[in-house]
Order: sequence, then C-alpha cells, then structure tokens
Amino acid sequence: MKKLMKLIEEKMTPLANFLGSERHLSAMQKAFMSILPMIFVGAVFMLLANPPVTADMVAEGGIWSIFSGWYHFANTYKTTILIPYNMTMGLLSVAVAFFIGYNLAKSYGMKEAVNGITAMIVFMVVAAPANYTALADGSTPLMMNTTYLGAQGMFTAILIGLVTVEITRFCQKHHITIRLPEVCPPALTDSFATIIPMGINITLFFAVNLIIGAAMPGSSLPSCIEAVLAKPVGAVNSVPGSLLLCAFILILWCCGVHGQMVTMAVTSPITMAAFASNAELFAAGQNPVFHPIFMTLAINMLGGTGNTFGLCTLSLKAKSEQMKAFGKATIVPSFFRLSEPAIFGAPIMFNPILMIPFVLNSLVAAVLYWLACTAGLVTAPYLMISGTYPIFLSLFICCLDWRVLVFVALMIPVTMAVWYPFFKAYDNQLWREEQKVKGKEEGTV
Repeated sequence: MKKLMKLIEEKMTPLANFLGSERHLSAMQKAFMSILPMIFVGAVFMLLANPPVTADMVAEGGIWSIFSGWYHFANTYKTTILIPYNMTMGLLSVAVAFFIGYNLAKSYGMKEAVNGITAMIVFMVVAAPANYTALADGSTPLMMNTTYLGAQGMFTAILIGLVTVEITRFCQKHHITIRLPEVCPPALTDSFATIIPMGINITLFFAVNLIIGAAMPGSSLPSCIEAVLAKPVGAVNSVPGSLLLCAFILILWCCGVHGQMVTMAVTSPITMAAFASNAELFAAGQNPVFHPIFMTLAINMLGGTGNTFGLCTLSLKAKSEQMKAFGKATIVPSFFRLSEPAIFGAPIMFNPILMIPFVLNSLVAAVLYWLACTAGLVTAPYLMISGTYPIFLSLFICCLDWRVLVFVALMIPVTMAVWYPFFKAYDNQLWREEQKVKGKEEGTV
C-alpha cells in the first residue's frame, strides 16, 4: 500500500499540479467550486421533494408509515418545493459559463465581471434563446426553453466560457476596440472598450446557432454537442458495451458534464425495455434476468455517480483541514446519493489523483453487481422507480430483495479500498501545502 501511495504521489501529483496551474483548466476548476452553494441548496430541495418511499410502501404500513406524512406533503406540493431546485441546479450551466469567463479573464489580467457577463449572455443566446410563442388563448408571451440551462448544457457552457474570453483577448491585443480619450473616466473607458468584443462574441455564436438551426431544424449548438457526445454509447446491450458506457458516463462527469443526461436519449429506451421485460417475467412467476444495461445502476448506488460515499467517509478522518471540511460537508448528501457536492467540492473533476478511483471503483462495483445477479445471489431489477433514494434503498426498491442490502453493505468497504490509496496521496499533498502556508504565516508573526 505504501509503495502504491508513493507511486501515485510521484506520478500523479506532478500531473495534478500542472493541470491545476494551466489557466484554462484552473478557471474551470474554480468555476465548479464557485457553484457549490447552488448545488448544496438545490440538493436539499430535491431531497424534500423525493421522500425515500413509494406509494405501495406507504400503503403497506409498518415501518414505512413514518414516511407517510413526508410522502403526502411532497406529492401535494412537489412542483412548489422544486422551484428553488430549478433555480439553482436548473441554472448550473449559466453560472458555470459566467465563472469560467470570470476566472479565465482574471488569469489574463482582464476585466473579470465583463467577461463573465459576456460568456453568460452568449451561453443564453445559444442555449435558451428567448422568443415569442403564440398560445391557444391568443397571447404571445416571451418564453425560453430551459433544457440546456442545467447540467445538460454544461459542456456548451465550458466551451463558451473559454472561447469568449479568448476572442475578447484577441480583440484587445489587436486594438479592435473603441478607445476614448484619456480624460474620460476609467469606468466609461472600460465599458466602451468591451462593446466591440462583446458584439463579436454574441454575433459569432448567434450566427453559428442560426446556421445549425437552418441546416437541421429544431437543433442548436448545445443539442449538436449533446448528439456528438452520445454517439459512442450506441451499442450497450452487452457486458463489454455496458462497461464502456459506464466508463464514458464517469469520464464525462470528470470533465464536468452530466454523463447520464448526455447518454439518456440512447440508454433510456434500452433501460425501460429491460425493466418492462423483467416486470413481465416477475408477474408471470418467473425470475427476472440480468440485462447488461443494469450495470449502470451500480455506478451510482453508493453516493451518486462515481460511488463517492467511500471518499466522503474516508475524508472524515483526513489529515488535511481541507479534506476534513470536505468530508463533513458532503457525507450527508452522499448518503442520499447526491454526488455533485463531492465531484465539485474535492474536486474530482480535472483532478487525476481522484479521477482514477472515481472511474475504477464504479467499474469494479458494476462488474460485481453483474456477477452477483447472474449467479443468483441477488435478484435482478424489475421495478423501474424514478426519484432520488438514499444508499441501500436505491437498489432495494428495484428488486425488493433483502439480499441486495447485504450486497450494498459489502460494496462500501470494497469501494473504500479502491479510494483509499488515492485519497491518502491527495490528502498528504494537501496537508503538506497547508503546512507550508502555516509555516509562512508563523514566520511573518
């Protein structure tokens, strides 16, 4: 274990340091950290709107009756409860576009806020262009499609946040700006200097969106990017194909892109057909069979996508103050299978030390779940239930087999074992950095 940790520190730490110092990746990491409050607040309201029980479970009574009040309250007021969620998690990509533009501009010594606003406006233009829509009552309100404003439009937000700043920088470097006399107030001079770069950015991306829409009616830049990312997941109805799909989803998350959202259009029909087939078998008194697509259920059974619960648990006993704080802040959301706080908070994204176990532990869990189901140790899923359920319940309500609770319990130490050497290497790195800072502070006192 010590040799493995030493190898990780020697080989991965320099790469992590390089990626952390590269201005574009650094801007992205800082942007994802900046949206953590939105993720935490949104997660709370998502949990309130999705109690960990179904109508059948409440009707059965017993221990489930303690959730009946929560269940009926959530069902009655669900749309209202989800308003804060929609205005936080539902606008993640808008915030990411702004913060990437802000941080990248700051690294260049440019005006941060203006570049952030430019990136945000351009993203809104291509992702949710407001337009007048005629309704049946004769009114024509100004409306926008919010599909790509949340996690689904993340890759587009990243692209726009980076490109708009580079275009603005090019304009400033080559004096493609409006220059006022030096006697003018600096605030006025700065405002006029951004008019042409902002206009070029908006016009360029708006034109690209119009061209895409003309060539492919109903399409846009975000939908094209989503379609390109979804292409590799066409053939998933096999164990190797499903493993590749799982890896693809996990890698997308490591890049800040919601992997399930990208692949949903391709995987949803396959998943629904698999559940429907097993439901028919169960209704006929036969045993459900394991479909390879079910392996995707195992990559988020412990703490959401990437099975981050192990990392959050280990962090509670971390040596570095940063990871201790991270563990305390993320352990509860992780128990309820909300992985965004862990992915954005550690961060796991663009952090090679944590990206490897993020993908690896999930693939190990997927393979073990496949083996357990095919060996008859655990009943294959046959109930397709939507909603966010905590650890243990997430897989249990899909098969109502108590043995799956044992399987999930066994997967906790297994996934933690995969996380451990990488966590220790990262924790040691952060601890050393904290000691250097502390030493400098003490030296100045």
